[in-house]
Amino acid sequence: MPQHQNDILDALVIGAGFAGICLGKRLLDAGISNFRICDKAEKVGGTWFWNSYPGAACDVMSHFYCFSFEPNPDWSRKYSPWNEIQAYSEHCTDKFGLRPYIDHGKEVSISRFDDASGLWEVSFEDGSRVRTRHVVDGSGGLHVPLVPKFAGAESFAGETWHSSLWRHDIDLAGKKVAVIGSAASAVQIVPEIAKTAAHVALFQRTANYVIPRFDRAYHAWEKWCFRHLPLYGRLYRLFLFLRYDWLAYPIVKTSADNIQRRYAVRQFRKLLTKSVPDPELREKLTPDYPIGCKRVLISDNFFTSLNRENVSLLTEGIERFTPRGVQTVDGNVHEADVIVYATGFDTQGHHTDRRVIGPNGRTLSEAWSDAPIAYEGCMVTGFPNYHFVTGPNTGVGSTSVIFMIEQSANMIINCIKAAGGEGLISPKEEAMQAYDKEIQDSLAGTVWATSCQSWYKREDGHITILYPYNAQTYRRRHRKLREEHFDIRQAHTI
Repeated sequence: MPQHQNDILDALVIGAGFAGICLGKRLLDAGISNFRICDKAEKVGGTWFWNSYPGAACDVMSHFYCFSFEPNPDWSRKYSPWNEIQAYSEHCTDKFGLRPYIDHGKEVSISRFDDASGLWEVSFEDGSRVRTRHVVDGSGGLHVPLVPKFAGAESFAGETWHSSLWRHDIDLAGKKVAVIGSAASAVQIVPEIAKTAAHVALFQRTANYVIPRFDRAYHAWEKWCFRHLPLYGRLYRLFLFLRYDWLAYPIVKTSADNIQRRYAVRQFRKLLTKSVPDPELREKLTPDYPIGCKRVLISDNFFTSLNRENVSLLTEGIERFTPRGVQTVDGNVHEADVIVYATGFDTQGHHTDRRVIGPNGRTLSEAWSDAPIAYEGCMVTGFPNYHFVTGPNTGVGSTSVIFMIEQSANMIINCIKAAGGEGLISPKEEAMQAYDKEIQDSLAGTVWATSCQSWYKREDGHITILYPYNAQTYRRRHRKLREEHFDIRQAHTI
């Protein structure tokens, strides 16, 4: 990213996944072409560049897991595999003319606000830096691996890797594989690698609710309709949008009984009973907490894969790793040639793993010392012109994150316009605190706030990941900027 010392960008977008692609297009649509998109990866795609493990696919139906302004008539299945989603991101990058704006291999190390100039100076790991009026953090939460520390891990003689850093150069055929973790990634990985591995040992700490995916390939006539009848595609997308908002959202909104929750529990029990004949195994796979408290998983073949003779479900706690495998608390050593961590991600670390230093040297980590909060999930008081696409409390389990990205982009572009050429914009403290109180009060009425522990909730009970309202509410609140909630001023008056 060569840049003359006096060159100043209007915006720097961090991340070339769906958030970066969306913001790039929206900036061009707004007549702003003096921007760059940086990404540490060698290709666009974000989550779908990193997560290419066997069986990787989206948990949101294909025709809703795409931009509203760029429908894809060529999805092969109801739930697309990772390579099709990656190809779609490449297609959008080319169609929107974003290639010339993207710099790959650029990992941000520090973003520092310069009090004198009112600009952000962003430094990269390769030693280069840029100056920009606005920074848009479009990095996602599903790319920073979370790997637990186990005693003796360094002594294991075989290969280990995280699901998001899959070693495609190693063939698992005929090998003994230990999979640590049994949630979203594992339910996709295990059925695939079990087809060829000598043995798969799945280490489960907590049982999960798994409901049917009902996946299938699209018929030729359906794909013809998607391509030649635009209204058909728009109506189908609307159907999916309402389906998620009316059926999926109520499952997590309250811990009280309702039709949607009862239906989801019946789906789980029916799938488990049909798929797993062994009552002892069924007992191990039955959660002891309300549905929705942890992420509800979808799969058509996970339960059945556990019936295979070469697959074992282990619920004993892990005591340590040994050179030969994994030793559980009962003293047994489960031999393995390969250990795969399907242990999830540091979902907040992608915001704070690099230093963000605002006016007067105040860091974002300091601002978030109590808890990460942001006005409407997009901006933090005291950090002018620094924007988040999927900031605190924007996570959803009942709609498409791409839908959420589009709505956040509306607010970010409106903020950039409101700031003007050289202005600074940030939310007022009272507006941000009022918003966070509203969010936390609403979250208290969700199943996420119940007694079960999950990666959604911190040890102190504060929920910093999830959004408590439905998708329609998020769209409405991000459509128009409420300027009375912001401080907008010239750079020299901070």
